[in-house]
Amino acid sequence: MKNAIFYYYNLNPMTLIKRNQQYEFQINQIQYILLPCSYSLEQLSSLYQLTLRLHQYQIPIHKFILNKDGQLITVINHTPYILLQIFVSKNTTIIFRDILQFQELTKHISVENLMVADWYALWTQKVDYLEYQISEFGKKYPLIRESFSYYIGLAENAITLVKSITKPTFVLAHRRIYMNSTLFDLYNPLNLIMDSKVRDIAEYLKDCFFHDRNPIDMIQIYLQHHILQCREYQLLFIRFLFPSYYFDCYERIIEKGHNEKELLPIILKSETYETILKYLYQQVLYHCYLPEILWLTKSS
Repeated sequence: MKNAIFYYYNLNPMTLIKRNQQYEFQINQIQYILLPCSYSLEQLSSLYQLTLRLHQYQIPIHKFILNKDGQLITVINHTPYILLQIFVSKNTTIIFRDILQFQELTKHISVENLMVADWYALWTQKVDYLEYQISEFGKKYPLIRESFSYYIGLAENAITLVKSITKPTFVLAHRRIYMNSTLFDLYNPLNLIMDSKVRDIAEYLKDCFFHDRNPIDMIQIYLQHHILQCREYQLLFIRFLFPSYYFDCYERIIEKGHNEKELLPIILKSETYETILKYLYQQVLYHCYLPEILWLTKSS
């Protein structure tokens, strides 16, 4: 791989660190990573143009390095790769403030031709597919079979609510942000999409909860210091309501062969998570309308 990097990029790394199919190296204190890429050339071209714009504002998004032919994609041993230059401490775990800082830095960036998240369509398709899967394979997974209807119920509540919400103001967001995500993940252009600014907030705080960090203090701070549009308050609650955490674990079990017992910590925390939903539901009602959800209000 060293020879390929030198041939295609005129870079001569002394040492390569291989992690999975990715190759990391450093030259003159500059960090690079060569990684396989499944994106189309059209998608990469849009991201490339976006990174050029972000760099004009001194935003440390990873930089695409073109190969000797001026191309974004380099095919090495029949695998398409891209090379990125990294400007951040790539292994540093993010904190909540890093997400807020990213949003502040990028809030005025307008983007064309970048994937726009459609929660209603994506969630409806996911639920339909998972219901088909459980009808075919559910007998093999008793824990999934016993818990599935509860989380499908949450998802269907979220889908019903989001269907009635007008489209939000779109900003740069991430496909998924976790509590253990790093600055490399946060500033990785391959991770970017267009969505409501509450997407990253909700996904990060949900993941905090399932790593034994109560997110209520962070929710309070966020709502106190950030002015949201009515639909953004609504979408924040809806994003919390949709059980992406359960479906992520479900897919690891069904598609990657993980142990079904990985669901237990999620299932055991379902009642405690409902208290978070009840709290957030009441907070949102202070600012805008949400339909009455009986199972959230009956004991509030």
